[in-house]
Amino acid sequence: MELSPEQRNFYNTFGYLVLPGLLREAIGWVTDEFEAVFSDRGVQHDGSRRSVIVPFIDQRERFCTLLDHPGVDGLIRGLLDEEYNYLGGDGNFYTGDTRWHSDGFHTIGHYLKVAFYLDPVAKDSGCLRVIPGSHRVDLYDKWDARKARESENLWGISQNQVPSVALESQPGDVVAFNHNLMHAAFGGSTRRRMFTINCCARCESDTEIQEMENFIAGGARFWIDQVHSEVMRRTASPQRMRHLRQVIQHEGHLPALAAKARTEMAEPARG
Repeated sequence: MELSPEQRNFYNTFGYLVLPGLLREAIGWVTDEFEAVFSDRGVQHDGSRRSVIVPFIDQRERFCTLLDHPGVDGLIRGLLDEEYNYLGGDGNFYTGDTRWHSDGFHTIGHYLKVAFYLDPVAKDSGCLRVIPGSHRVDLYDKWDARKARESENLWGISQNQVPSVALESQPGDVVAFNHNLMHAAFGGSTRRRMFTINCCARCESDTEIQEMENFIAGGARFWIDQVHSEVMRRTASPQRMRHLRQVIQHEGHLPALAAKARTEMAEPARG
């Protein structure tokens, strides 16, 4: 699959892109794999709070092949480049609202999240809401829309009233967005199934490598010693390994950070 110039322009301008039905034909086995990961790990979601597993598609051999799927790979290549880096991802049972936030803010490099929703979600039942354009680095400290979490104090409205676009979706639809983009979800059930793939453009400079190493360090809070699982690496084709190699070369600091986190945290992070 190849993205059109118009799709790339839309993503660059607004910070997100929706591809309806991209995984419609695969949604059966993808859903089965999602459930199997939680079952294999013995994680039982009781609805009281978010349940998360990191990394996620890495846990099972067939699930790893999602990174090879022509539609998924074509989407990521189209928004990043041919030599993009795969940075793992998470699998979730969500509970309740998710307040406005961005997944960090990168002024160096290009970081992309691809989100897969396994249940129908609408504006008031937990779909992703986004503030278009809030990913732009040049607006970081100039546009108060990035302060959406403070909506009541700033504008006298609740967070779910902040002007935004609701990306309603059906199983098989795929949403991609820049990590910098402000996003949230409201009104969802206590058992919303969603998983992600995180990627970045291949690092070419020392500052880009340092930014990626900083991102990798964030995995310590999940008590992981490496970004990818051994299953992901052992079953990787030469094509898939292109997207793993640079990350492998720059994750040597993660085990010590994860060991430190285990002494400071009662359990791995949930988000």
